[in-house]
Amino acid sequence: MLITNNSGKSRMEFNAVYNSASIMDVTPFLQPIVNVLDGTLAGVEILCRVETNKGYILNQFQIEELEAPGRADFYARQLLLKTVEQLSRYNAIGNIPQGFIFTLNITASQIMSEAMKKEIVRFKHCFPSNVEVLLEIVERNVMDLTEGLIESIAFYDSIGVKIAIDDAGINSAAMRYFGITNVAMLKLDRSVTRITEKNELIHKKLVNSIVSLSSFCDVKVIAEGVENSNQQHALEECGISLMQGFYYSKPVPVKEFCILLSKFGGQG
Repeated sequence: MLITNNSGKSRMEFNAVYNSASIMDVTPFLQPIVNVLDGTLAGVEILCRVETNKGYILNQFQIEELEAPGRADFYARQLLLKTVEQLSRYNAIGNIPQGFIFTLNITASQIMSEAMKKEIVRFKHCFPSNVEVLLEIVERNVMDLTEGLIESIAFYDSIGVKIAIDDAGINSAAMRYFGITNVAMLKLDRSVTRITEKNELIHKKLVNSIVSLSSFCDVKVIAEGVENSNQQHALEECGISLMQGFYYSKPVPVKEFCILLSKFGGQG
């Protein structure tokens, strides 16, 4: 497999960087994205956790370290590498259904990184062509649409990798990328998916407007932060079918996700 051929080099790179600085040893955790219309697994978000004496966590200090200039690419590449390694170890790649989605948080500046481009190409080639890879542009470090950024987005489009807008909602800086040809998904921030005591969406008009505009632009919508059935029902009424949150599953280690995947029988 392609990733295996490069894993030795990546491990050597990891050891070299780790020995030269206080680099965190990151571990991928996967949080399922569920299609509530039929109860199937639609995809996962690849999230980062760091092992400490208190378990696997991710705090603000670690987030800042993950996005530090000169290290952000390294950490993101490690997450992709380890995700494939562990999925392969537990023989799960063959169970991944058609149309399955992998999403990864990434800053706008990382999209232009040549090292990231190579790693994402390797990651995508480890799966069938009908498995989707989406890069979630995070709110932090949002930048203007420069020529370099537009060219990089076009490159990803040429290899079938799409862009997702993360944390969309109130005061969302990343919404400036909405409408770009390669933007295929919008993830509603938990701040706009909350419900009242009467089980009504607090920001229902905003959610309806975003869903309507997304439909017009042929952009999928994922609701994040779903914690109960009442919240799911309220979001379904707005036309949202893809959801993510603790109501379905917390972020879990790859091994635990593989068990979950096998229970679905690899059906999408």
